[in-house]
Amino acid sequence: MSYISLNNICKYYGENETLVKALDDINIDLNKKEFVVILGPSGAGKTTILNILGGMDVATSGSYLINNDDVCKYNNKELARFRREKIGFVFQFYNLMNNLTALENVILATKHLNNTLDPLDVLNKVGLKDRINNFPSALSGGEQQRVSIARALVKKPEILLCDEPTGALDSKTGKNIIQLLKDLAKTEDSAVIVVTHNAKIAQVADRIIHINDGKIIKDELNKDIKEVNEIVW
Repeated sequence: MSYISLNNICKYYGENETLVKALDDINIDLNKKEFVVILGPSGAGKTTILNILGGMDVATSGSYLINNDDVCKYNNKELARFRREKIGFVFQFYNLMNNLTALENVILATKHLNNTLDPLDVLNKVGLKDRINNFPSALSGGEQQRVSIARALVKKPEILLCDEPTGALDSKTGKNIIQLLKDLAKTEDSAVIVVTHNAKIAQVADRIIHINDGKIIKDELNKDIKEVNEIVW
């Protein structure tokens, strides 16, 4: 049985002549320790899937099961707890608190949670042990993204969701971030899911889910997984 199961998920906006089908009968099964890329052009429905997986949006119909518990039936309080306790987010543009240091940004994510990782250890793991007292304005784009990753990891999330995590980065830093995410998928008890329009990132995924116009076009295991350093960015 899969750890995560999206069953016949639909997300509609508007009605009648103005009806928009952002997601139309989506079925996906995911497991922990998988590095999964959801690939598609802008407007394909990638972010909508990410928002439903993260409990930031609710499907119009269908079920979203985690260990047979249907997230689609959660009320607002239950969704807030779900996001806080089970989900880690890595955003394209970091979303760091500019008035907090790197360490303080990561510590903030541990508030009201039990059994979190040590913020200093996590920042060391992402290669920022010498930058913990720097504010975001004093960090490079790649360093800010690493703080964002550390902030997500410190919660020990069961699901790590990444929205175009290399979109604002140069090729070298982007490769470093993707390697870090791949390593995390193998060493932590998490499902790592990246949504992107960048087909190069999909080359290193365990699994590639192609989406367009709100529909799954193809869902395949990657039989020719490349190493990150083999990608021509």
